[in-house]
Amino acid sequence: MSSDGTLNNLSFSPKFVSDLLGTTPGYIRKLEEDLGVEVGRVMRGSVEARSYSPDNVFELQWRRRAKGDLKGLSSQKIITVFVRKGGVAKTTLAVNLAINLQLQGLRVLLVDNDPQGDATSMLGYDPDRSPEDLKEEGLSADLGITGHWGNLLPLPNSRNEAMTLDQLIKYPFGQYGPHLVPAYEALEDMNTSLNASMHSDLRYSLFIAKARNGEIPGVDLSVYDVIIFDNSPSSAALSRNAMVAADMLVCPIRFDKFSLRALSRLEDMLVEFSDATGRSPDVVPVPTMFSRTRPRMQRNLATLAERFPNHITEHQLHQTEDYNKALDENVPIAFFKQATPLSIEAMRSVSMEILGRLKALDGGKK
Repeated sequence: MSSDGTLNNLSFSPKFVSDLLGTTPGYIRKLEEDLGVEVGRVMRGSVEARSYSPDNVFELQWRRRAKGDLKGLSSQKIITVFVRKGGVAKTTLAVNLAINLQLQGLRVLLVDNDPQGDATSMLGYDPDRSPEDLKEEGLSADLGITGHWGNLLPLPNSRNEAMTLDQLIKYPFGQYGPHLVPAYEALEDMNTSLNASMHSDLRYSLFIAKARNGEIPGVDLSVYDVIIFDNSPSSAALSRNAMVAADMLVCPIRFDKFSLRALSRLEDMLVEFSDATGRSPDVVPVPTMFSRTRPRMQRNLATLAERFPNHITEHQLHQTEDYNKALDENVPIAFFKQATPLSIEAMRSVSMEILGRLKALDGGKK
């Protein structure tokens, strides 16, 4: 298991880590000592202080899970982040949801199901250049992308070279953090292979079930509690497969008329999928880029709550500059130390709501 750790150069104070995990710096230090996690040191003035990497933080939770202090889910759950509208923070939500669920002790696989590779880029990789190109420029070849989700799926007429999960997977925060199946533009060709398949919209579901049961050599998905698919706004075969496979459909909504229309179209698609496949995911609309000072947004929120009673998240992702600043710094908002509580706490609260709903779907813990 390699550990490319593109974002593992980040460093956190004990206070920041305790806030991430909802505890105290003293308890974090006790966990570190009890669980044998080796943490770096930095000089702050004349005093040596602890400095935690993301891998340190995730390792703490991983070891707590192994010890039995944290619980997983009794059965694997698939989350698909999708709505047929761009610019609504789909990728931002998918990436930070993966981080926050892993911080709660779950084992998360994030699948970039978008040929543009936005989640891949957000986690520090370069989907537009090969490892050879990067090496020539003096950069790490590990930042390049050589495969995608399609390299795992056996499909008719596919030109994708078969790969194992270990060959494909990326570890942006080290092995203890959420794992990533990256994407680049060649993933687009998979739409053609999917459309040529029998039961074309069921291919992801069938594949995941087999990989979970040990029936796909080199692809063991049973180790993950949650698989999250980040999708393009297109309703092509890639996104349709991710929706049909989903136990939960997370829909970021920007609260303009175009986003609400996109959600209406999505409702129609889900009815069709349910009629054809018998599957009906739990739909979770998430208000994004929200402003309480705009009456129109309040009205749209009330309208959405009427259409999806008990489904829309109680917390909203607010419109702040923190998201743009975090993107410029190439740091997910969950780990952006300069973020205001309005953004970092809102993302954490939405993630915890989604976790609560996963547990409700799960019906128990293992």
